[in-house]
Amino acid sequence: MTPLYMQLDFPELPLEALGVDYQDLKIAVYAQNLVVKASPKATASGVLPGMTLQLALTLCPELKTLPAAPNKQRRLLYQLAHWAYQYSHQVAIRNQGLCIEIARSERLFGDPNSIQTQLRQACQSAARPVRMAFGNTPEMADVFLKQGICPEPHAFADTLKQSPLSATPIPMAQLKRLTNMGFRTLGDYLQMPSRSRQKRIPESTYRLLEAISGRSQTLLQWFAPAPNFQQSLEFLRGLETHDMLRFPMHRLVQDAERWLRQRQTATDRIQWHLAFERGHHETLAVRFNQPQWQADALFDSSWLSLCGRTLKEPITGLTLQIQELVSATPDRRDLFLKHNDSDRHRLLDRLRARLGEQAITTPCRLPDPRPEKANCCNEEGQHSAVLPALPPRPIWLVEPPCLIGTSPEASGHRLLQGPERIESGWWDAQPVCRKYWVSWYQERFAWIYQDQHLKSWWLAGWFT
Repeated sequence: MTPLYMQLDFPELPLEALGVDYQDLKIAVYAQNLVVKASPKATASGVLPGMTLQLALTLCPELKTLPAAPNKQRRLLYQLAHWAYQYSHQVAIRNQGLCIEIARSERLFGDPNSIQTQLRQACQSAARPVRMAFGNTPEMADVFLKQGICPEPHAFADTLKQSPLSATPIPMAQLKRLTNMGFRTLGDYLQMPSRSRQKRIPESTYRLLEAISGRSQTLLQWFAPAPNFQQSLEFLRGLETHDMLRFPMHRLVQDAERWLRQRQTATDRIQWHLAFERGHHETLAVRFNQPQWQADALFDSSWLSLCGRTLKEPITGLTLQIQELVSATPDRRDLFLKHNDSDRHRLLDRLRARLGEQAITTPCRLPDPRPEKANCCNEEGQHSAVLPALPPRPIWLVEPPCLIGTSPEASGHRLLQGPERIESGWWDAQPVCRKYWVSWYQERFAWIYQDQHLKSWWLAGWFT
């Protein structure tokens, strides 16, 4: 199979890496006192790449300048490689962009034009400018990209012959030497015999031009996804309200959903790290009732948990981290059910996020014969006991028991079933010795008992 590469270039990468909404600001990124990239509003004011900072500030006094951040650009490219990994398992970070081998992706995503359309639409939905070009080698794609063209694979050879040598990244001295030899286009150069070409130019330039022509392949270092998810956003201006955090949180959980879906995994716990303006950090842990991977489920609980906190100062950074993973299972749906069982888990997640971890508990049974101590709310690591077969027990227990008197008949109770003798509790200094009966009282079934020490009768509960 002939390899087919697609080179993606992100023109606004230096600005995007800053994590700010540069579209609405007059902002420029500089390195070594020269403007590297300017926002559209700054460009409209005359600020262009390559000019000095002094000239840029003279043309646009309200211009905000920030130094280039190579580490942040690398981090953003790493995130973009995660995104591109869904289209091909061979993705490389190259030349401040991405190189994707798509020949093996055509069965799944269609021909190269279809893949290009899908990638372009995904970038447009994320408001991210992108330039693309195909090539049989990454270097060939670079030549087409520099010219701003994207020929189809069947037109590679003809387009390459018409491409000027100035579109190649060979050094200026070598380019001038080739021009003096009479070479203007790659077609002029490729017409010469290979041995003659190799004698007239340095070995490095020869190998580069051979790769551009598709006659040799360059080994790439393919991207390997990280075992854990961690992605951050930084804000030039601190976010002061919860509503201002909604969009960046939603953006992070969408990337997390894509990351989880690619690995066919889910998570039952995520962590948010908040960086505040004065330098301190806080961690917000969110736990789910069952493993989740959808962005909506991750966002709902996270948003409710965040709204329960008071923001005492602006937030300048937001990080989402996922470390605990489990295999994702498809939703269970029944042909005749009108709802999905996951709705119940989503409801529990929302309640826990809104009310706190201690607000959601599970009833469980303990191996204690005393009815008032046999039921409790489940705690961490506690499980219901398997009890032997017991006589009927009411769901509604009267707490504390209500005194009836010395005779149930005198109080209007008619004994129906019993007695059930319970004598227990000697191990915790709360002993009981009782005889329980089922009685009929005012059109209802009651559960009453007689204390064998005091000889008094008590109402213990009601049957529903």
